[in-house]
Amino acid sequence: MPFSRTSTSLALCVVAFAQLAAASTAVKAQDDMFKGKTIQLLISHPPGGGYDTYARLYARHLQRILPGQPTIVAQNMPGAGGVAMTNHVFTAAAKDGTTIALSPGSIATGALFDFKGARYDARQLSWIGSMNSEIAVGYVWHTTPLTSVSDIFEKEFVMGATGATDQSATFPVALNRIIGTKFKVVTGYPGSNANALALERGETQGIGSMAYGSLRSTRAHWLKDKQVKVLFQYSFRRHPELTDVPTVLDLAKNDDQKSVLSLVFAQTQMGRAIFGPPGMAPDRLAAHRAAFKAAMQDKELLADAARSKIEIYEPMPGEEMAKLVAALYQSNPDLLKRAREAMLAAADRKSK
Repeated sequence: MPFSRTSTSLALCVVAFAQLAAASTAVKAQDDMFKGKTIQLLISHPPGGGYDTYARLYARHLQRILPGQPTIVAQNMPGAGGVAMTNHVFTAAAKDGTTIALSPGSIATGALFDFKGARYDARQLSWIGSMNSEIAVGYVWHTTPLTSVSDIFEKEFVMGATGATDQSATFPVALNRIIGTKFKVVTGYPGSNANALALERGETQGIGSMAYGSLRSTRAHWLKDKQVKVLFQYSFRRHPELTDVPTVLDLAKNDDQKSVLSLVFAQTQMGRAIFGPPGMAPDRLAAHRAAFKAAMQDKELLADAARSKIEIYEPMPGEEMAKLVAALYQSNPDLLKRAREAMLAAADRKSK
């Protein structure tokens, strides 16, 4: 016997309820994804510095934002400017979303520039997001005999650095090779905090590259009391608070130098890079990326950052990070070779 309108409507209702139940189950599974789990957030640098400060800010709020409200445990794993930690994440971390990491964006180009010890392919990492489009700066202590930025082309200045593959070493040495500055870079300080203390003690005259966000959050009094002279910034455009400070592109003598410099510091757009191991389960990666986007707009996190003077400047979602990394690997071979040589000039140096 043919179905009546009533029976047809009843059948449609049954189907609709079944679909609704399935959707509800899927949502619940998403909500419970990390319930009862512990998420390990690895940090590329020692306690007390900028990377540690950003990572612990993120950890405090991620526990509330991530589905299932898991326990977040932050753990420092310093070594070689993030290379050691990234090797671990690439080869040994669980792929279920329970291990993520925060490091400088320079780990995206570590293997590309043939840094010693970099045993990973950045294109395969599960990019989650970057908390800051970081602008790094070079600066000297206020007692350093420097009258103008042009002095860096004429006189030698002793600049402290952490690991030989960290941008505090690679960037100023790259400037020596590319545009002719005369920085003497002393490497081997165990972290940015130790590097800063060395500057205060007079062991060094400056720091050739430090994230401006870190400087603002960990040494705000240096800026307020004019204890440092900011010489230049590694960026494609000037930071809103540093409009009178030239970019390194402004210091370049020709377009050729600008092209190589641009390749060297392009990764600073991913200043506080958060990522997971290659092959992370797609639903876990999607959950982490969604949580990151929510965190970067979260009122509580932003208020916490403001209180701590932590700069959240043009954060980058994981999808865009993956595209940038892919583009860097497809750079002009000649420019890439020259950038690699400039970066390796620092990475091959011996520690102090």
